[in-house]
Amino acid sequence: MGIVTSLALSARVTLNMHSLNNEGTEGNQQQTRMVHIIDGLGRRAVVNAVSGDMFKHILVEHLTPLLSEAGDRLSPGARKHDADRIQAGNPEFTDFCQKEQEFATPEGKTEKRRARESEVMTRMLQDCAVTDLAGALVTKPSVGRKSVAEFGWVVGLPYDGEGNPVTTTEQYFHVKYAPEGRGKATGGETVAGQQAIFHRPASSGVYALICNLDIWRIGLNDITREFVVSRELRRTRARCLIEALAATLVKPTGAQRNTQNPHIVACEGAIAVSSRILPAPTVSPLADAYREQIELTAAQLNRMQPGAITTYSFDTLAEGVDILAQISGSLELPEV
Repeated sequence: MGIVTSLALSARVTLNMHSLNNEGTEGNQQQTRMVHIIDGLGRRAVVNAVSGDMFKHILVEHLTPLLSEAGDRLSPGARKHDADRIQAGNPEFTDFCQKEQEFATPEGKTEKRRARESEVMTRMLQDCAVTDLAGALVTKPSVGRKSVAEFGWVVGLPYDGEGNPVTTTEQYFHVKYAPEGRGKATGGETVAGQQAIFHRPASSGVYALICNLDIWRIGLNDITREFVVSRELRRTRARCLIEALAATLVKPTGAQRNTQNPHIVACEGAIAVSSRILPAPTVSPLADAYREQIELTAAQLNRMQPGAITTYSFDTLAEGVDILAQISGSLELPEV
């Protein structure tokens, strides 16, 4: 594979009977998440979708144990899957950010002061691999680490090429099992600790997924623009990130999987890899010709920088995971 600076995934995933992302509950009816879109033919539609936040959360759930298994450093919050990551339950880091301490000067002397934003950023990247890859916001002082991984909304396709509906959501009747008899649980009497009749959604359809991984930013201090993590450790983190993306396709761990584990019927798409500063291209799978457009875009980018972009097309989940496995196994990073 060679040098990898960025990776982009554009895919269509067919999911049946899932409820990975919901808006909330009104009365005894759970509301699924719906969005307004414009499809590839310019038609307006309302379809079921899973937020990019949810898929980012899924990625981090897979990423954290992979980094731990690789022996990388994780903050206490990251180990517990806390969204605050390096800030959560980490008094040593809080003291470093907020209290005065001695720092070395360029002249070889020491000075007592609070940590600068760039020094806080360096500590974030060195002490917590999840913070480096998935981002975090430190509030005092205000230092934000932008995520290396970026997801768009995972949006259901509204129609097929002939105008037939592709993605649909239905409400299903549920009631909690009551050992002492269904009458009390579903009738007029109130029984403490029991749940009344409720309606839960399940969606099925073909979903468009896009994701970018800015591999070149791993270990890069966004303030000083210097790498503060070793090249070998950055490579380890990059491999774990790509493996976590593969795991996200295999097991999208969203909401209500305990009783509505999604049926993954099909997965097709394209993976683009860049070895230069030009970004790996994505085209929304909402458009029918998205794979062809990715290949054509890559060809034009390669006219600017020969050999910069490599594209791979896959028609099954196994093929897509195999491509990601090959990229991860042979990945190298550019010399700093």
